[in-house]
Amino acid sequence: MVQSSRQPIENVSEQAGRVAGYTEQATEAAKEYASEAADRVTTIAKDAYENPERFIAENRDRLTKYTQEKPLEALAIAAGVAFVVGALWKR
Repeated sequence: MVQSSRQPIENVSEQAGRVAGYTEQATEAAKEYASEAADRVTTIAKDAYENPERFIAENRDRLTKYTQEKPLEALAIAAGVAFVVGALWKR
C-alpha cells in the first residue's frame, strides 16, 4: 500500500518538472521575441527621426489604411506618441 501512495506523488513531481521546463522555454522564447521586436522598433524610430519626410512618404499608404481599419488603435498610438514627445519636450 505504501508503494501505491508514492506513485501519484512521483507522477505529480514529474509533471511539475515538465511544466517548469516548458515555462522556462516559453520565457526564453518571449525574451528573444521581445528583444528582436525592440531592435526592429529602434531601427524604425531612428530612420523616422533622421529622415521624417522620406519615412512618411514611404509609409503614407500603410498609415492611411491602418487608421481607416483601426481608428481607435491609431488614436491610442498617436496619444501615446504625443505623451512621450511631451514628456521629452519638458526636459
